[in-house]
Amino acid sequence: MKLIGNIDTLSQIQISLTSAIERVAALSHTLLTGAAGCGKTSTARYITDLTGWKLISIACDAIKTRSDVLLLIDRLDHTGYDRTGHYIKGSIIRPTIVFIDEIHNLSLSAQEYLGIVMEEWHMPVTDKEAHLMKMRIGDGMICWAPQFTLVGATTNDGKLSKPFRDRFKLRFVFTPYSLEESVRIVFSHAERLKIKIEDAGALEIAKRGRGVPRVLVSLLERCRDASITMKESAITKEVAVVAFHHMNIDPSGLTVTDIGLLKTLYDIGDPVGLDNLSTILNESPKVISEAIEPYLIQRRLVLRASKGRTITDEGRRYLSDGGHIKQSTKHEKVTITKSFDRGF
Repeated sequence: MKLIGNIDTLSQIQISLTSAIERVAALSHTLLTGAAGCGKTSTARYITDLTGWKLISIACDAIKTRSDVLLLIDRLDHTGYDRTGHYIKGSIIRPTIVFIDEIHNLSLSAQEYLGIVMEEWHMPVTDKEAHLMKMRIGDGMICWAPQFTLVGATTNDGKLSKPFRDRFKLRFVFTPYSLEESVRIVFSHAERLKIKIEDAGALEIAKRGRGVPRVLVSLLERCRDASITMKESAITKEVAVVAFHHMNIDPSGLTVTDIGLLKTLYDIGDPVGLDNLSTILNESPKVISEAIEPYLIQRRLVLRASKGRTITDEGRRYLSDGGHIKQSTKHEKVTITKSFDRGF
């Protein structure tokens, strides 16, 4: 797998992997944080591609109890250990990569149980647990765990408990890709999907992709559909512009929903709470806070504070320059107010 961008992160992972292999150990537990769709899952797969180690992907809902953690231990690769969990000298161990997406949704109890195994490499078991499950029991009635690496991906690592978060010795933050990297991503996926695209067409997609590969691929496929409908042999600039016009996506990537949120904040003027904003826009609070707001905040068009959401000066300029508001109306209101203040 060839990844684009995040060069420093990938370099640090390769250094840590080389060290782990030399020490006959697993890669340190790794936490990948940042915006959705920016390569966290791909990086987890990249690690397995580099090593050839087994990958287990687990949903947060699958890890809730002690029994769930014990079952996970049983799924790990136990090659290179004796029956009591001691490393067999000269053996080759193959640490398992355990990947959990949106790991901040793990319950506190699940974080506690996993944290024990991540740190101690074993978990105490009762007689009942030992008989009910096919587990490898070591000295003192413990279920021992072979070397493994927990790779957690999250858009909100602040929701993790501090003890659990501290178990991750490697932490990397993923940010949206640059325009140049976005263009490369568009070309890479166009090649994979066998889509013909011109340089100018790729640039139009990249400008609207928000620096997020998931969004870039989606827009690429929509432009492909447009090119077929328009009976064009490739995605040109003209094809892309027409496609985005029909999708109501402006040149910087803002959608009708994004602009609707900005206009709502502009019209109200005062800070607006999430619940009220949800009602006005007819969108769920989760969609607003996790899918819509982050890009607007990143663009410095919206400010999120304890009192609520407000539009920034940059946001007002954006609406004005795009013709979404009439500055003259606002100016007239100010003029009338000043007139009354003067006693006219």
